[in-house]
Amino acid sequence: MKDLITKSTAAINQSTITNISALSLHILIAFISFIASRGIIFETLMPFGLVFVAGCSSVFLPSTAIGAFVGYFIPAASTGGFRYLAALLAVVAIRLLISGYRHICDNSFFLGAIALFSNAVTSIVSYSGVPLDLLKLAAECIIIFGSVFVIHRTFTALSFNATGFTLDEMICLISAGVMVLIGLMDISLAGISMGRTTGIFLILAAARYGGASVSSVCGIALSFACMVTSSYENGIGIYALMGLATGVFSSLGKYAISVSSVASGIIAISFLQFQNGSGLFLAEIIIASIFFLLIPRSFGIYLSKLFYRAPIVNASNDAAKAVRLRLGLASDALLGVSSTVTQVSQELAKINAPDFKSVLGFIEQDACAGCKLRLHCWESKSSATLEAVMQMINCIKGGENLDTTSLDEFRGRCIRINKMQDAVKYRYSQYASHIAAEDRIQEVRQVVSEQFEGVADMLQQLSHSLSADEHFNSRAATAAASALKNIGIRTEECAAKIDSFGRMSLEIKIKLDDTTVINRLQIMKILSIACERNFSPPNIAKSTDSAIITINEHANFRIDIGIEQHCAVAGSVCGDSYKFFNDGKGHFVMILSDGMGTGGRAAVDGAMASGLMTQLLKAGLGYDCSLKILNSSMLFKSSDESLATIDIASIDLFTGNTRLYKAGAAPTIVRRSGHSGKAESRNLPIGILKDVSFDRAGIRLRHGDILLLLSDGATFDGTEWIREELEAWQEGSAQDLAERICDSACRRYTTSRPDDITVMAAILEKNV
Repeated sequence: MKDLITKSTAAINQSTITNISALSLHILIAFISFIASRGIIFETLMPFGLVFVAGCSSVFLPSTAIGAFVGYFIPAASTGGFRYLAALLAVVAIRLLISGYRHICDNSFFLGAIALFSNAVTSIVSYSGVPLDLLKLAAECIIIFGSVFVIHRTFTALSFNATGFTLDEMICLISAGVMVLIGLMDISLAGISMGRTTGIFLILAAARYGGASVSSVCGIALSFACMVTSSYENGIGIYALMGLATGVFSSLGKYAISVSSVASGIIAISFLQFQNGSGLFLAEIIIASIFFLLIPRSFGIYLSKLFYRAPIVNASNDAAKAVRLRLGLASDALLGVSSTVTQVSQELAKINAPDFKSVLGFIEQDACAGCKLRLHCWESKSSATLEAVMQMINCIKGGENLDTTSLDEFRGRCIRINKMQDAVKYRYSQYASHIAAEDRIQEVRQVVSEQFEGVADMLQQLSHSLSADEHFNSRAATAAASALKNIGIRTEECAAKIDSFGRMSLEIKIKLDDTTVINRLQIMKILSIACERNFSPPNIAKSTDSAIITINEHANFRIDIGIEQHCAVAGSVCGDSYKFFNDGKGHFVMILSDGMGTGGRAAVDGAMASGLMTQLLKAGLGYDCSLKILNSSMLFKSSDESLATIDIASIDLFTGNTRLYKAGAAPTIVRRSGHSGKAESRNLPIGILKDVSFDRAGIRLRHGDILLLLSDGATFDGTEWIREELEAWQEGSAQDLAERICDSACRRYTTSRPDDITVMAAILEKNV
């Protein structure tokens, strides 16, 4: 019962606060309408109270009508306000009659027509017959019709504004403000006009919180207000200059804005001839500047919302579709090039393949040209001659000296044995070089063809990632911008991206000024509520006048990573290379590569394999595509044999799902729920064959589970002892575990040629 009473009291208090806020808002609207109705333009016209009543939303019709009625009633005797009172009552009556037709009541043009009709009817009744008065009536009706549209648009923007105003909404808001300023023009204190002083203050605030475009519009609007009220006829354009000047210097801070406004006033006094009141003109600028400089931060946040431009919300994938189409076309073209290169390579291999018969013909020509026994050796004794030539060729292949070759029968018959040996050696060396060159060219063609295929696969995967892996959520982006607005942070651009795993990330560009306070914890909490997601603390990159907020969903797990290495040769570099990173989509990726052998050469191969694989994966390419590109790069790196193993573990930090990708790598040891297991690879390392693929395995890890990536040196004595060490491990960091496994592996080596040892330990922990 006590809880019910407490909840009821809280509900009553909340309801009271809501009622007080609503009442205060209606009183404020009535006061604004009252001020607007007292505004006089062209000496006799008072249309703006009628405009506010006709253009306001239905919710504020009573308060607006009351304020305008009082405003027209008080000065009615001297300004002809009774005519506007009659028009006001007509507008209220018509709006009440059609209140059930919502689509008509919300039509700006219809509301403008009502005000125009009511004003025209009441004016014709009091028409004096002077043609000039008829022209003024027509001008007033036009002003009323356009102003009703502006007021209705302003009320709509204020009612539904969540993230900020568009430029046309901002202009409508400023124009509505000018109508109120006109009502303040005749209110003065010691000769200082409240309307002009307030207008200058708004120009400064617009420059500070809205930028040059908004302050320029405010300056033009104040100039118009002075023109229609016959205030400072000779210098009204100076307000437009002031709006431009303060906007230009807005990036330098509020003091620069104030100085530029005073400078504009000095220019007006120096070059424009005021009939009177130049001192008051400058005093109004100085007073407005002082009030502007004394604005507290809380009020500054409120003012910034009035000049808050709607952020750019990235929601369309049209550009991505166009890029995806072009990537697909480029991929198909490269696949066609690869196929063409392969076909041409095969035809060239047939055409350019050296003929061994031609080699024998060249040997006969070089050694036997002009010899009297040529026909005897190459026709009657052709088999014996060819056998002798093949023996010489075999000696060349085996690296033996031709002078020691057993060719007694041929030596006794051939009178040019030395020429024959020289010809065989020369011509066969050419033939062998030609064969080696063709083989190398064929290898290069194959590698180039594979590179084309790899690039085609890369483009295809990028195309797929643009179509399936990511899309924009405009509703979440709008909600995020609105939430930041409520804490005084001005959003210029906002994008909410959903990846292929359904996880959201926000990229927000905000405007920085003196009033902006960035609290990472506050931003995380308010964005989590607005987008209904659990976010991690954001990353914030600041520049001179803006900042980029990047925030991702909060993962369920984090990784405690530990790495330990031991070089096989003291003082040398380690042939094993490792990398680890977060891919930005909630996956922690570990990469271990073991180069062939030890020392510098192995270190180059291992570093190239792990580094290039990391770059490709970070670029968004898939594992198979990255492996193909890496393999072709290793094949093409040099003419010498160059190979390395690749061992990859990808851990999903949201679910714990872990994928293992292995190419010639040592077994991976996993402890799950206290029990250990291993995943082995039967594939060859990269850099050996053209066709290469990963061995794959998958497992779901939980809090406290451990994963070990190992190089061959760590598994010299098998993996059973590692599994026993892992199962017995109780407490300690991942680094402690990696050091223990590495030290134990070093002690188990019994050969004279030890291998490099690398241990990568990862412990899955709950992310608090």
